[in-house]
Amino acid sequence: MHLKIFTTLVALLLLTCAVEAQNLKMNIGVNVGMSQLFHNTQFETTPMYNQYRFTKIAVEAHAPPEYEYSWEDFAKDYKLRKSFIQPRFGISAHFTYKDWPLLFAIEAMSSPSSYQKMAFGFIAGFGKEFFSLDDDYFFSFLGGYKFVKDKGFGASTIVNSIGHKEAREQAATYFNPEQPLGKKTGHLFTVRGGIGRELGEARMIRVGVEGFGELDLTPTTSRQSRMTNFGAQFFLRFKI
Repeated sequence: MHLKIFTTLVALLLLTCAVEAQNLKMNIGVNVGMSQLFHNTQFETTPMYNQYRFTKIAVEAHAPPEYEYSWEDFAKDYKLRKSFIQPRFGISAHFTYKDWPLLFAIEAMSSPSSYQKMAFGFIAGFGKEFFSLDDDYFFSFLGGYKFVKDKGFGASTIVNSIGHKEAREQAATYFNPEQPLGKKTGHLFTVRGGIGRELGEARMIRVGVEGFGELDLTPTTSRQSRMTNFGAQFFLRFKI
């Protein structure tokens, strides 16, 4: 009798899991695009200031005694900038449940600070997909929270902020201080919108383009430099 009850409970549990699995929808795929990082770093508060002091000695050694090589001169010579563009690429997985307007995603993308470094993120927000009248195209929208761990944020951010091409290439060979901009994690508000199309008779393949914006919500008292970025990407995803 007890074995029969146990077997029945197990069968009900497996049936419930199967039903829940059918209600859970997942897309997984690759993304390729571009983004512009607006980090707004005050460089004079970073190790870049030591680079200025080193350069200042050499410049003033060959200048008239009254000449002073200022920080403003250094920033102009090296063309320091508070935003720059980088290519983006990586993989992501998106999860929805039934037709609820909720979306969760995990992603591993190249960092907006450097395409040579990776950034890992988790997204949770309100989102929805709408199909066109002929069901050929779908439109998507998402707004919500993103937690990111960006391994490129820091030294690479400073190096790629050097607008002078030759100076940037030279700095990339030696400039690598430990966390010069503070912690590499961030709390962002993200907004995304896209258009795509489902391909094949089974409509299991998705292609499209998506625009996104990510606003850094991390308090400036905790980290002055920002992870705010905007961009667009093409995607190829598979429904599972």
